[in-house]
Amino acid sequence: MQFLNPLALVGLAAALVPLAIHLLHRGKPREIAFSNLAFLRQLHQSRMRSVRLRQWLVLLLRMLALVCLALAFARPALQQGSGLLGGARPTTAVLLIDHSYSTRYTPPGGRTFDHLRRRADEVLSLLDGSHDEVYLVPVPLQAGSVVGPISGEAARQLLGELAPGETANGLGAALRQARSVLDARRPQHRELYLFTDLARPGWDEASWATDPDLPVFVVASSGPDRTNRYAGQVHLADWLAAVGQPLMLEAVVGCWGGPPEAEETTVHLYVDGERVQQRRVSLQAGVPVRVEFSVAPRRNGRLTGFIEVEDDALNADNRWYFTLHVPEEISVVIAGADVRDTYYARRALNAAASGDATLSISSIRFDELSRERVADADVLILANIETPTSQLARVAREFAAGGGGVLIVPGTGADAARLNRELLADLVPASLATVSGRPGGTALVHLDTARTTSHLFEGLLRDHDDSPAFYATFKLTAQQQLSVLARFDDGQPALVEGRSPSGHVLLWSTPFDLAWSDVPLRGLFVPLMQRMVRYLAQPTAHGQAYTVGDRAWRRLAGVDIDARVEVESPSGRRLVVQSERVGSERLWKVPDLNEAGIWRLRAGGDVIDAFAVNIDIVEADLTPVTSEEIDRRLGDHVQILETGESLRESVNAARFGRELWRELLVLAGALLLLELWVARSPSSAPAPQAA
Repeated sequence: MQFLNPLALVGLAAALVPLAIHLLHRGKPREIAFSNLAFLRQLHQSRMRSVRLRQWLVLLLRMLALVCLALAFARPALQQGSGLLGGARPTTAVLLIDHSYSTRYTPPGGRTFDHLRRRADEVLSLLDGSHDEVYLVPVPLQAGSVVGPISGEAARQLLGELAPGETANGLGAALRQARSVLDARRPQHRELYLFTDLARPGWDEASWATDPDLPVFVVASSGPDRTNRYAGQVHLADWLAAVGQPLMLEAVVGCWGGPPEAEETTVHLYVDGERVQQRRVSLQAGVPVRVEFSVAPRRNGRLTGFIEVEDDALNADNRWYFTLHVPEEISVVIAGADVRDTYYARRALNAAASGDATLSISSIRFDELSRERVADADVLILANIETPTSQLARVAREFAAGGGGVLIVPGTGADAARLNRELLADLVPASLATVSGRPGGTALVHLDTARTTSHLFEGLLRDHDDSPAFYATFKLTAQQQLSVLARFDDGQPALVEGRSPSGHVLLWSTPFDLAWSDVPLRGLFVPLMQRMVRYLAQPTAHGQAYTVGDRAWRRLAGVDIDARVEVESPSGRRLVVQSERVGSERLWKVPDLNEAGIWRLRAGGDVIDAFAVNIDIVEADLTPVTSEEIDRRLGDHVQILETGESLRESVNAARFGRELWRELLVLAGALLLLELWVARSPSSAPAPQAA
């Protein structure tokens, strides 16, 4: 037994007041002359014993009622490990505060995060500032974001400064951090509080080892029928972008929650700050919708844009940003042992250049290949290569390491072992194996239209009659991290891609020779060569997808390592960034991408790079997690407190057991009623008969 308000026990002295009044009003009886009636003496003697007994009973009932009232105000409760008159035990409270972007949801009753912050303030008011300690653990975690131990007042100030960001929920990592803090505070009384909007994302990675001595409170802020529209990922083959040429763009939009009936909404496309198109679509809860746009870039260079859905109660996920690089010129160098080896590649690309003014084509022999000859090139094609020289292999490696794109086509008499060892080993994680089929024979395989899903072949394999025939091919042994862009119908790779941190390399498995295949004669050859060149010319870091919370490593061509480079966030905040050596090159590091939007790198006041950062769209799902799932993740001892449920009562019950003040008040009332009945009840003693 413990009294949570022991000072109220002073009120027990009030129980002596009725006794003092009774004793002070007791006087000696006065004699009054009266007629000598014997029956009055008999009546006095027979009833005084009953009156005195009733008076003492009434006095006792009054004193007990006052004792019960005093005890009720002292708040008696059961608690192990403390004295009879001790206060609350010193407590370590760990508060996990969800500040993911889903807590920006703003229903008519106010923003979800503000409600969670008010509930956290209620918990802090239940802590003793002189004995208890608090740890604040934001969800998701950030470097150095765990604060504690601090007082409740300091925690209240930090809560006032905390705001929801644009990161997704990281509940699993936050719970692991909380566990390490609480385990270090044994044997002190410990409590864990999780303030959350109950949105489903993050709960699949949550786990907690049940500890009967550690109460866990999930303080929720969620409402029924939460509806949220979102703009999802944008897909575009930006390597095909050219001024004035239509470029297909596909966006994913959707909706979580709300009525099962589809609702109409408008999706807008913005490029360079100007709205260029819009589409009207129907959204149904839980069903993503693909929306297609066609945009023709108006200029060369770096373009930025986003798609946007109509505003709703959560605007953080209503936009998806992207960047688009429209090259002014793509310089291609085709190298071969002689003019015959480069013939088909030259003819195809020259034909493509007649309709694509961006392309600039030149050809050289292998023995002319040098660092200087490819210094200004974007793409290097090694056509029908058979035995690489050390000079050729070195130039190819340096070219790819500097950010260039390389297309490797083996020759008819290729020395597979030397190619693998001296060239491919440093450029692409694949190797040439044996030859399948017979050059000049009958058709062995065709391209598999079902498995060939790369944008390089999009629209080129629809007509089966125009599908090229392959009479002989090199088998490619690909490692696990290799990307296979096309396959033959026997399952063997036809075109593979290897990416390094700087450049990327394509390896075609068949020589450009009519004895091996009729690819150079087919209608797909010219557009396929154009697409491969444009694909290889695209900087590898340009289209890299970043999510809020990531860090970026950017390659800045032509920028001196000592130059002052600033990164500008979407909100206009600027920070000087430094270059760091990564492998054989230097990259500029942007350590904390904490905002969604377009980030820019500046040198000398000019924008030299731009890239898009987007939110984690998984967090857009506001569907509440069920109480059964919470119990499964956090254990049966967890207490879920919904909006409107009393924090004080639940916390005190967990700390001290069920308080007894209600029962004591009821008992005091019952004693007073009994006292009233005893005091007013008529005497049952018989009256004496007169003589």
